[in-house]
Amino acid sequence: MNDAVQHLQVLLEQARQLRNSEDSRAVLLFEQAVAAARSLGAYPILADALNALAGLEHGRGESQSALAHLEEALSIRQALGDQGGCAGVLCNLGAVQLDLGSFNLALDHLLRADQVAQQAGPARAAVVAANLAKCYDALELPVEADAQYTRALTFAGLAAQPFGEATVMINHADLQRRQGQFSEALTLLAGAQALAGDHGALAASAWHGLGQVQRDQGDLESALRHFQTALTAAEADIDLALHVRCDASEVLLDLHRREEACVLLSAALPDARASRRVRVEARILALQARAEEQGGNLSQALATLRRAHAAESEVLRAEADQRTREVAARSELERDRLWLKNEQARYAAEREAKEQLEREQASRLQELERLALYDALTGLPNRLLLSERARIALREAAAHGSGLAVGVMDLNKFKAVNDTYGHHIGDLLLKEVAARLPLALSPHDTVARTGGDEFVLLLQADSDDLLNLAQQIVRIFDEPFFLNDVELQMRPSIGFARYPDDASNLDSLLAQADEAMYRAKARGSTLEVGASSGEVAPATLEAALHGALAAGEFHLVYQPLEDPTGRRRSVEALVRWRSRTYGNVTPDHFMPLAERSGLSLPLSHWTLTQVCMALAQLPSLSAAINLSARQLADPQLPELIHRTTAEFGLVPSRLMLEVREEVVARTPERARSALQALGATGVRLTLDDFGGGHAHFAGLQTLPIHAVKLDRALVQGLEQGPRGAALLGAVAQLARALDLEVIAKGVETDTQRIQLGALGVDGLQGFLVSPPLELQHLYKWIMDTP
Repeated sequence: MNDAVQHLQVLLEQARQLRNSEDSRAVLLFEQAVAAARSLGAYPILADALNALAGLEHGRGESQSALAHLEEALSIRQALGDQGGCAGVLCNLGAVQLDLGSFNLALDHLLRADQVAQQAGPARAAVVAANLAKCYDALELPVEADAQYTRALTFAGLAAQPFGEATVMINHADLQRRQGQFSEALTLLAGAQALAGDHGALAASAWHGLGQVQRDQGDLESALRHFQTALTAAEADIDLALHVRCDASEVLLDLHRREEACVLLSAALPDARASRRVRVEARILALQARAEEQGGNLSQALATLRRAHAAESEVLRAEADQRTREVAARSELERDRLWLKNEQARYAAEREAKEQLEREQASRLQELERLALYDALTGLPNRLLLSERARIALREAAAHGSGLAVGVMDLNKFKAVNDTYGHHIGDLLLKEVAARLPLALSPHDTVARTGGDEFVLLLQADSDDLLNLAQQIVRIFDEPFFLNDVELQMRPSIGFARYPDDASNLDSLLAQADEAMYRAKARGSTLEVGASSGEVAPATLEAALHGALAAGEFHLVYQPLEDPTGRRRSVEALVRWRSRTYGNVTPDHFMPLAERSGLSLPLSHWTLTQVCMALAQLPSLSAAINLSARQLADPQLPELIHRTTAEFGLVPSRLMLEVREEVVARTPERARSALQALGATGVRLTLDDFGGGHAHFAGLQTLPIHAVKLDRALVQGLEQGPRGAALLGAVAQLARALDLEVIAKGVETDTQRIQLGALGVDGLQGFLVSPPLELQHLYKWIMDTP
């Protein structure tokens, strides 16, 4: 064990010791451990640190961050083949999803964890069973929940974990209480109190449970005392604290102690919002509305109910019941019964009138909102509503450090549709596109129509997820549009800008996305992401390039390749430059500068080392590296390949070197000699952009290559009719006749996949297969791909 790893383990142990006593310091130490483990490639320690950090984050209300860290920990455990570790992470994922109300998703995680939990010991099995019980309870399956609680108590007893056993007892008692089994619930809670002792959160949970039983039995004063006792120890657990405050407030309102209830609710509401406990927030708002109603402020109560999205009828029924009880209390004699009946009828009429008025007002508001905020043709949000949603999304992204992307899309040759078939067909096309687009997005995303055939997409996605989402959007255009007996095959051009990488406000993001969209249209690439770096002067960019490698500004992404059946084959390593001064600089801007300045040679050496390091961790994979003209001519490269592959224990054939056809055509004899020297090292050689028109096909006979990668234009030509397919087929047949493997890049649609398979192409690369992946996401791709 080297000193760095040993120091890392000491740091992790210090963080664990601070947990539950100094959580803020523990979070900082866990974050340091995550960063250090990531830089060292110490993946088991990284998974442990991520798992522990997620637990503290969820406890502090940062549940989305906790989910992201748990997903990363799970992917690492799966890549390592650690079944016990997977069970622990899956259990934690299920627990967080359960707290957030995603019961079916929680059940899926927990059932997967339960399959291997007992192998990890009774303690882990007890936790999984307890969470399964809570999940079944939430899904209103009490028999299954009771069985799981019984399992959990058995496992917790075997594990000799009194606190765990107490926790299961408290939750089991809650189930029994809601089933009306009060004596059984009290017995379980008494046992939990004995086991909890001075443990604050557990003791608070037990007091809370006792209060709930007494409340359900009608002893409100005793229930309130127990809730108040629970509150003194529940602050460390945000969920428990919120629920206790709500239950105590509800009892206070039942006892007509409105002011005390308002104090509790006012303290609970910001905590619920900050921790995104939406369901609890709705309950708090409903209780506030009840308090406002009890105080006579009906207009404020109605506004609060709207904010809570609660049914107005529930509040009105509660008001009617209260009025009825008040009238009944004053009705002590037989002669008052008729008066009571009249009062009830009058109030029922008032309630119906109020509900009718509320429905009419809501309908009018909805219509006004539709006219002001939605596009009349498609029903999508218009520019005004888009601006408001973007303002909120940007504020949330800035506050939480989350990703956000803005896309601009228009339809290629839309004007020709209007000119050929008429504007009514164009309108039908826009409506059909508007109907398909939301199917590719999540409910949190926004698609708006801002005029003509232009659509704007507001996506809550970081850079890693953006290309997957964009690919889903492009796929909706694979199927033709059938419009009044007219069949249209339509393709879009889409440009995306990312917050904060490309811009920090909506206007700038739209401008960058619009520029990217026109770039996609000009290149025929369908999709472009990020701002162009073309405005930076080459000399200025070259000056920044000189220090970029030493400053660690370069990184690699890996784009996978598959065969037509979907079996994984290899990846292509792609260099990316994230400049501290100019942001993301695209390879088509910095690679020519690196080539002219001589910087391409140290960059190729760095790339070779990084790729070999990655392959050493991925024994089932091979990787391709692109060579420029200067890199191909480097006489030191064969020796460097031999030395580097030996250093990392790699068979050279796992490396593929790609050289563009244009480079070979420029100096054929020199290129052939360089390729022969490289081939002697045992690496595989690929001729890139084959069929682009730069070389004579006859020259293939003498080139020592193993594969050709078809020019992107040949693949795009498949959509232009039979001639495009015939041309690609002829080029592929020529390559196969020379015993060369044929690879197609730029594959974007399922139709292209089918056609390429029929034409005998061996490998596929493009957004349909996968976008370029960061190394940590490549691990998950390997695990998910057969």
